[in-house]
Amino acid sequence: MKTILFTFFATTATLLFLFSCQKEIRFISQGELVRDANNNCKPVIVTGHFISGNYLSAADHLEVEVHFAAIGAYTIATDTVNGYFFNAEGNVKDTGFTSIKLSGHGKPLNAGNDQFRIVYGNSSCTASVRVLNAASTASFTLEGSPNSCIDTVVGGYIKGVSMDPSSHVIIEVNVTTPGIYSVSTDTVNGYTFSSAGTFSFPGEQVISLVASGTPLNAGTDVFTLNAGPSTCTFSITVLSAFVATNNDLFPLSINSFWNYDDTFYGNVKTSIIDTGTHNGNLYTVMEEQINPTGPVLHLYRRAGADYYEYMVIDGYTSSLHYGKRIYDDILFLKENLSTGDTWETKEFTDTADFGQVLVLQYRFACVASNTSVVVGTNAFSHVYEVEMVPWLRTVNGPYGQANEKYKWYYAKGVGLIYRKTLSVGFNYGEQNIKNWHVN
Repeated sequence: MKTILFTFFATTATLLFLFSCQKEIRFISQGELVRDANNNCKPVIVTGHFISGNYLSAADHLEVEVHFAAIGAYTIATDTVNGYFFNAEGNVKDTGFTSIKLSGHGKPLNAGNDQFRIVYGNSSCTASVRVLNAASTASFTLEGSPNSCIDTVVGGYIKGVSMDPSSHVIIEVNVTTPGIYSVSTDTVNGYTFSSAGTFSFPGEQVISLVASGTPLNAGTDVFTLNAGPSTCTFSITVLSAFVATNNDLFPLSINSFWNYDDTFYGNVKTSIIDTGTHNGNLYTVMEEQINPTGPVLHLYRRAGADYYEYMVIDGYTSSLHYGKRIYDDILFLKENLSTGDTWETKEFTDTADFGQVLVLQYRFACVASNTSVVVGTNAFSHVYEVEMVPWLRTVNGPYGQANEKYKWYYAKGVGLIYRKTLSVGFNYGEQNIKNWHVN
């Protein structure tokens, strides 16, 4: 289950795509570790149980921040200290600042503070990991005790929908003695929260209480958390999921409308206003009201289980613009998707506005199917999450990913409920649904 945050989305945003001096596309992994003036990794997050004599597990890792200047494969690793080490390998798809998790391997031999040197490319920084004796138990208090916890609620809570790790509460604590801890709340309305781990150092820090169970009823639930002599409470709001009367993932019925919250444009409204025929195909006309630029018309059609938008072929990317406005059908959504399903458009070839001939293809993937999502104050079931990445190549060259990614969430009987674009390593924009009416 996932909760969508409020920022802005701009479908017509134009970002520069980086080309070499010869206008050839380059996809080379480059970057450096983020560190301070003393060469300490900044920030570094140590997570897990580091106990002398115990082998590390998948839960034991370091997290460092890397500034990627170019996409591609990467390898980040530490030296071996006190019988264990950390490393990570992968392929970064966006430039900019990215947190990378380094998995732990081996078995700490002795208790104490271990200093690691982390290396990525030509850059390096240091990080410290504290190893505890097996008998060490933490001592800490809950910030806000004996009243409300100082907390941040993350995730969606929907009546009748089982919790998963994306639903959790972040609690502030003050550690006096480092060591192992385990805490849990009472069970309220069919679900509970718990957390276990290791505090490696004293002082103020946070823990994440993960939800488990299934909320039985909608409403506000109050939980109590105990840690030694301190106690605090926090509240969770449980929503009822919208019950749809239409089963389409992208309804196209006349006079249907949707209102979205867009922090760049304010309120954005889309409405089905008409139908029309082009090249022998019947399209539904959707009007998008955007202030202050005025209305934009979109042409959609459904063929069996497939949904198409008739549009300019470079309209789903800001990585390039062709010199001519060429229109075609883009297959952007399908019914009956399963997690892991993929599809791609045909190849589009033309001369970019800077004079180079480039080939463009859109590649789609269903990353979550028939799930539940909370968008603002609305809860939805039967939600499908679709991601798309534009791929580019020269006429005779290999494909490479553009530095952007698009995400759409569709709910059966409602349509588009949320969308987001990531570009050049940062979250460029989001848009979330406020209210709607489907005929």
